[in-house]
Amino acid sequence: MSDRDIRNWDERLSDQNRRGWDNYLRRRIHLDNARDLERWNIAGEFLCVEESSSESASGSICLNRNTNDPIDLQVGVVLKTIFVDIFITNVAQAGEWIDIVIGINFEYYKKQGKLIGEEAQPVLKLTHVNPNTDVAAASHICNRAIIKANVYNTQVAWVDFGVAAVQNNCMPLDPGEWIEVSLSNTDRIHANFEVGGEVVYIVYEV
Repeated sequence: MSDRDIRNWDERLSDQNRRGWDNYLRRRIHLDNARDLERWNIAGEFLCVEESSSESASGSICLNRNTNDPIDLQVGVVLKTIFVDIFITNVAQAGEWIDIVIGINFEYYKKQGKLIGEEAQPVLKLTHVNPNTDVAAASHICNRAIIKANVYNTQVAWVDFGVAAVQNNCMPLDPGEWIEVSLSNTDRIHANFEVGGEVVYIVYEV
């Protein structure tokens, strides 16, 4: 749990009490029949792709609007944003399925047998001696990456993609916090540190 969550603990408990305690659900997306932006009226602020019948099982979703860019439903994908509808698209795949977990005031991560990549790549270290200074990762072609803030950081690291990271205007990573993203090159990853010399680490999949 982050310091920000702890500071808002009373508010979060009160909000959860008003909603009730059924704050997550599991749904299986059966892929036997093709879908084209099939609407599921499910609300949440967290979605995790938990499991699939096989590595070839595939589908995508759009959140809130069917005109939004689709997101692939790959095992291990975690989405943290507010949504009230999901729109599912898949080709017909006999016997295949994808399991998702959806929650409100809820987070769930499941360690997969293959977290990322067929073979481990070198760990990239992203840092800058000066605070409030943008720095970009070295260039490596990839498909996706895990970005984790050093557990020994003392303050937030700010992360953005394809543009300079600006404090209070992009993704904040608390010490020890991590995200997984799809991207074509690690040089799209930018960081900005509130304290000079702190670090985020990057592991990428080719």
